[in-house]
Amino acid sequence: MTGFYGGLTASVVILTLLLGAGSHAAAPAALGDALWAHGVLSPRNRRLAAVTLPIAEGVLGAAGAAALLTMRQLVLQCVLGLGAVLFGLYAAYTRHVLALGRGGPCGCSGQDVPLSRWVTRRAAALAVLATTGALVVGAGPVRLSTAELITLVLAAPACTALLWSLPAAMHEPTAGSVHLSTRAPAHHQAEPTVHRTAEGVPTRWTSPPAP
Repeated sequence: MTGFYGGLTASVVILTLLLGAGSHAAAPAALGDALWAHGVLSPRNRRLAAVTLPIAEGVLGAAGAAALLTMRQLVLQCVLGLGAVLFGLYAAYTRHVLALGRGGPCGCSGQDVPLSRWVTRRAAALAVLATTGALVVGAGPVRLSTAELITLVLAAPACTALLWSLPAAMHEPTAGSVHLSTRAPAHHQAEPTVHRTAEGVPTRWTSPPAP
């Protein structure tokens, strides 16, 4: 069972790295625009981060996938360790931006997902998974039975999708972003005026009778 947990954590981390690299490749300007909106890094560091981070994700994801498929334990352990550092940096950066009261998009994909504490929590969870995977893989090679392999193939993409969509799923629009439709005030139908005779008996007229 230890081998299964090692394979699951490694697969989730690797799939997330590949998914992040693919999302940045599909929307190259998203990360740079997000870093500019955060207003924390200098222009030079923003350009450097916008270029190097997607490349680092792609290289680590590809190397991790190759190591997992070929059972190269040392390479896989190094990839998971570097992935833990990368996700830890993501968590520390987003926490710092939020602590400064800054906002803007998270920059993690082409979708307009705002930066929130859930982005930080997702990065922290991935850092923990990568660290756990590195420790488990370091204890011994990942050997799976046929049933465990089938379960891993089904569980890893599902867990990755859940973690990836967590910030968007937990986002709650503010009251200012919700557009309420304005309705015209209802016109109340005028109630008929009831006239009474000198004795107090109501008449059938809705207006005073002609003299």
